[in-house]
Amino acid sequence: MAQVHFASRPRVVRLSKAVLLALAVAVGLAAVSGAGLGDGAAEGARLGGDYPAFHGAGSIVADGDIADLYDSTRQTEAQAGLGLDGYLAFAYPPHVAVAYAPLSLLGFQLGYLAHTVLMSGALLGALALLRRPVPFVADHFWPIAAAAFTFHPLFTAIGGGQNTAITLLLLAAMWRGLHDESDVLTGVAAGLLLFRPQYGIPMIGLLFLARHTRATAVAIGVGVGTWASMVPLLGVGWVGDWVEQVLPFAERDAEVNAANSISILGFLQALLGAESTTAQLLGGLGALAVIGAVSALWIKADTVPLPTRMGVAAVAVLLMSPHTMFYDAGVLVLALLSCFAVPAFNQRTALRAAGLVWLLGLAQLSADAFGATPLALVVLGTFLALIVPRSLPEPLPKKKAVLHA
Repeated sequence: MAQVHFASRPRVVRLSKAVLLALAVAVGLAAVSGAGLGDGAAEGARLGGDYPAFHGAGSIVADGDIADLYDSTRQTEAQAGLGLDGYLAFAYPPHVAVAYAPLSLLGFQLGYLAHTVLMSGALLGALALLRRPVPFVADHFWPIAAAAFTFHPLFTAIGGGQNTAITLLLLAAMWRGLHDESDVLTGVAAGLLLFRPQYGIPMIGLLFLARHTRATAVAIGVGVGTWASMVPLLGVGWVGDWVEQVLPFAERDAEVNAANSISILGFLQALLGAESTTAQLLGGLGALAVIGAVSALWIKADTVPLPTRMGVAAVAVLLMSPHTMFYDAGVLVLALLSCFAVPAFNQRTALRAAGLVWLLGLAQLSADAFGATPLALVVLGTFLALIVPRSLPEPLPKKKAVLHA
């Protein structure tokens, strides 16, 4: 395998650490100064991005009003004074709001700062977990960290109050658990990933297909335990009530955020319209094709390398989900790192691919102009680049030259 050494040079390492320090200082100053905070904040300048939705949900729980968590009026009240024209809907399961309650007690500015620190820690934690499965990460940790933090979707997610880094951390923990043959770590990570059911359910299903029986059982146990913890607060039927309350949000979001969707269905709805039957049909068929392709790899767990399976799965969950926003493409970091541990890619090829995707991450900036984000095509292209080599026949060994006297 061709080796890449420049990223470990002292000058590159120092520059990478300087970039990370500059980002930390900028976020800290913005949070402390409260730039863009308040009713008079200019559009696009408001502090916290989507964090008001999580902060408001946490404050509703902290006030003892969890039963009203999904009430639009109550969410609007909880987000008052945070520079919003209306409110940002919170549609996550209620135990996610419970997790945000302690941050809400810090006040908005400090809560946002703490959230940003936690998400930054989650990203660094994800990279640290991958040191053993992907030795390239251990050899070039700080340059990779700098590249990950500045990758536009992930940069937007962390700075914009989203929790993509948690998804990345849990996927990395799954990978590490499978690499170390730890059913407990694998199962706990997959079970906790159910905080986003559209990601957690497919990953648990893949564990089952790969015959990781114990890890699957642990994941189901963690998921059931986590969700059952809400029964004393919301009653036995809370899951059905939650689904009934968030479905209208999902329908509205498909229209409002169509230009930001990177899933197959969401991208087609952005192009053809949210109510388009053609978009729904083609989107459903596309999702089924992705499910079939990734499932076929995981069924062959004995012959398909783990890095390939994890890389493909990380992209597949983005494509098959009906609700996947551009900042969730930060999960591509895990998929790209898988290339450095897959025999089909040498390090130089993997590095060029990662650099290209990093640049193409900026395509999101043109989403409003096109009415759909080109980043969806980047995600699809990454999926194909990872999975197509698995469907090609193995190259025949080269014949050795025979010398005749």
